[in-house]
Amino acid sequence: MKKFTRIEPTTIQEVGDRFKDQIVIKRYQTEDGLTHEFTTFHKEGMLAVATLALTEDNRAIIVRQFRAGREFYCDEIPGGAVEAGEDIEAAAKRELMEETGYQPGALEYLGAYSWDAYANFTAHYFLALDCKLSGEPNRDQTETDQGIETRLISIADLIENAKTNKMTDAVAVLMAYDTLKELEGGER
Repeated sequence: MKKFTRIEPTTIQEVGDRFKDQIVIKRYQTEDGLTHEFTTFHKEGMLAVATLALTEDNRAIIVRQFRAGREFYCDEIPGGAVEAGEDIEAAAKRELMEETGYQPGALEYLGAYSWDAYANFTAHYFLALDCKLSGEPNRDQTETDQGIETRLISIADLIENAKTNKMTDAVAVLMAYDTLKELEGGER
């Protein structure tokens, strides 16, 4: 296999109004003297979190919102960017509360995942059990204007949505699949 050594210049283009983001063009050289350019997305080293959250009666807490890339409403597990200096577990709890108004009874780390080969960030996934509604979501005005909704769905519907491209972060469902099937069957 060829060895890729990163070379400069790296080009960064700031994009977006609401969610500031970056397009990062990286350059590499291989031992055969060829230069390779790759267009990547998101700020380098960025971290994100998302929490697959279940109520005390094992209903999945999702947020349904319009997503322009897919051009339809998607079910999503609550999540977002980790703030500078913030612990990923604290970020997961914060995002869950901000987007849904729920607090977890227990929080378990599921694992990390890189969305695709051209994304410069890692998403960390959590499973929250015994979640209780403890307040109103703290959504920003744009989320409210775009019609974001919190919904409770069955574990079976959550799994079906992950299988049929009706949600984002389906990998979290895979990471928690065995536990979800146990909870769905009342074994846990």
